[in-house]
Amino acid sequence: MLNSISGNTITQLLGKATSTLIGLVVVALMTRALGAAGFGEYTTVVAYLQFFGILVDFGLTMTTARELGNTRLASNILLGNLLSFRTVTAGAAFIIAPLVALFLPYPPLIKMGIALTSLAFFLNSLSQSFGAVFQAQLKSHLLVLAELGGRIVLLVGTIFATLGQLPLISYLLILIASSLTTTTWTLVAAKRLLPFKWQINFAVWRELWHATWPIALTIAINLIYFKADTLILSLLKPTIDVGLYGAAYKVLEVLLAVPAIVCGLVLPLAARAYAQGDKNKLAELYHGTFDSMLAAGLAVLVGGIIIGTPLMTLFAGVEFAVTGKILAILGLATAFIFLGNAIGYFIFALDKVKKMIPAYLITALVALTGYFIFIPTYSYWGAAWMTVVAEALMTTISLVILWKLGLKPSAVRWPKIILATLLLAITLIIPWPLVSKLIMGVIVYSGAIWYLKLIPKDITGQNSAETLT
Repeated sequence: MLNSISGNTITQLLGKATSTLIGLVVVALMTRALGAAGFGEYTTVVAYLQFFGILVDFGLTMTTARELGNTRLASNILLGNLLSFRTVTAGAAFIIAPLVALFLPYPPLIKMGIALTSLAFFLNSLSQSFGAVFQAQLKSHLLVLAELGGRIVLLVGTIFATLGQLPLISYLLILIASSLTTTTWTLVAAKRLLPFKWQINFAVWRELWHATWPIALTIAINLIYFKADTLILSLLKPTIDVGLYGAAYKVLEVLLAVPAIVCGLVLPLAARAYAQGDKNKLAELYHGTFDSMLAAGLAVLVGGIIIGTPLMTLFAGVEFAVTGKILAILGLATAFIFLGNAIGYFIFALDKVKKMIPAYLITALVALTGYFIFIPTYSYWGAAWMTVVAEALMTTISLVILWKLGLKPSAVRWPKIILATLLLAITLIIPWPLVSKLIMGVIVYSGAIWYLKLIPKDITGQNSAETLT
């Protein structure tokens, strides 16, 4: 089982790396074709709909992974009702989203873009929940192929739009085509793995809602500090500010798939270990996951600080050079998000999500207050630093909650993680060409992680206790 997890982790990470590279190329083409103002309009449309997209998830992705792990419901019944429940809720949300936008002070182009692109986000919402099927069956390569198919459509379409100097609406139509490709592939492959058909069983719907509502509430509150920065920025500042902030955010946003992949694979195992009362295995899984996210977060932070400006200049163009400094700040926020994901998934595995509601309320209040105080005066600088404050606060509170529940991090690997991070920093400081720094940074950091045995064995297929000996 754990060897299969190792293969699935590697498959997903390689696939995600490829998808990330394609996504970054797409953004690089768009920033140059649309400029800061045009990319700001695109970012506003996407950020607005992401707000509704995260909200409509209702935590179903995590709930599906847990339910497939504990087998309380037959998989065909669970998935058939999941499809119907998701279609109804997502359909309602993405009908409401364009209607709400009509009353916001956006220009007509952005309102039209929101109405059009709602279809892409509706399709994405259908496919996301079924990712748990591939994780539970340890067939992640199928999910990777589905995502890559959509990314290739996005890349090819963006190239044609860029060469043809097409307007913003063209890029949004390409996004719809990409989402349609990924969703169709995902649903067909999921149905072949675990045959199911459309079902409406209100008893199952109630069970899904009962298992999900605490997560839905925390997600709703979480949105206030996770996406409110870009939304408030788009309402109070020019689109060029949104474009600059959005370019830096996009680079780091693609990296957030890493904790989702790793933690998503570990979640069913953690839920099973908890259900079986295996405290040792649960602790091993937590230590391994936490350390993985710590190593990844520190690498992102160091990279953003040292090479943020030249990286953004190469990536998005000279007009976006200032985003390198924004990237460095958001890199710190990303490091906290990585750790927060590791902690949050285990709180969910222990079925203690309700304990997180006060934490989300406190963090949301602090973040929202800060955004309205600092964004009007400091624009994207205020948004970036308040994002750091919010993520640091949320991670700290979550850590305390999980600690009280009996799981706390182990510092055994931390000196080695710090050493590997220092080696990465030295590599990036050396005055080589940027591309050489990136290549050598990956080689050195990966080599250090391998040599120092920092990859947790409970993630790669062996008992994590072996790592500590």
